[in-house]
Amino acid sequence: MSWIKPFSKATFKVFAGQVLEGFQPIDFFHFFPLWHDLWVAKITEIIKKLNLGNKHFKDIKYLLPPPSNIRAILLKLIASYHASSIKNKNEYKLVANFFAKILQESCTNDPFSLTSNPYHSKEEIRDLVQTIPWKEADTTIARKIGQLITAVGSLVHGQYNDVVTDLGWETYGPYQIQHLKQNYTLLIRHFPNLAPKELWPQKYLASAKELIIYALYQDVKWEIYVVGCHTVSKKGNPVTGMKKYAVIADDKTVSQEKMIEFIKESSNKAEAVYQEIKGMDFEQLKLMVMTQECYQLKLLFDKADINWKPTKEMLERIKNKPLLKNIFPHGKFIETADEFMKIFGVKKFAKEVLQEKI
Repeated sequence: MSWIKPFSKATFKVFAGQVLEGFQPIDFFHFFPLWHDLWVAKITEIIKKLNLGNKHFKDIKYLLPPPSNIRAILLKLIASYHASSIKNKNEYKLVANFFAKILQESCTNDPFSLTSNPYHSKEEIRDLVQTIPWKEADTTIARKIGQLITAVGSLVHGQYNDVVTDLGWETYGPYQIQHLKQNYTLLIRHFPNLAPKELWPQKYLASAKELIIYALYQDVKWEIYVVGCHTVSKKGNPVTGMKKYAVIADDKTVSQEKMIEFIKESSNKAEAVYQEIKGMDFEQLKLMVMTQECYQLKLLFDKADINWKPTKEMLERIKNKPLLKNIFPHGKFIETADEFMKIFGVKKFAKEVLQEKI
């Protein structure tokens, strides 16, 4: 089944009613096309070397970034092809179809996250709920959880910027579950790598690498649009609706006292990272953004025994080069799906790369 039309339908929801403005620390939609074809060629190499096209998601799950991150990679891939003067169509096709296949296999019921991010099977959720060390929630705890999400999310935005936020911040669900004869909605907020030592020195890394926040709600309707940090409560009150919770850092249960410490630490380190980025010059920013983009697939590259870092040719493509201009309209208010597809070159990608008409 063709994937690009439902992918476009879901992704449009993120941009609907928005303007193309304010990407930090640089406008990556006008940056990636300078070199993205070379990265696609590198990904093609690992897909072929590891025979990934013939492997199911479950077999390579441990090597892949979160599903939200894969959706973001797909969008940037489509947009970069649209803006690039180099059209390595076969490589773009191989890479795009591989990532679409992974999403279809990993999030079967809503692969492109039109309203949800169902990464776990019913059986996995059933078993998981029984093992979580649940604690009773009240409004004070719910607000503290909100502060934790905000603080850690700020650190993620510092470490990964707008470029690959979804590598460091994911949300799974909403799952409808039953626990102790009560019906709940489960959300799993996952921060898989708060200590990317390959990107930042120790002083900008969290004391815990992985943080997972489990929460059970009643009378709250949640939706997730394409990426986990776009999780929205559509009905009900998340503060009064949170009934149970658990916070796990590096496989250890986090107490309320430790939670407060983690909020302070994350906020302070986020501010420090922002100040570091603020002091970078344009060449340093370009290198940082390119490195962050490549870092997303580090585990796959390591498995293929290929260096994940930007190649010499990639670095030469951006050295002393300005960003492209006037490809993606700044300040444009996106109102319709057709506008979205035109701006990001979705129909062009479908026709030229996938040989499809949408």
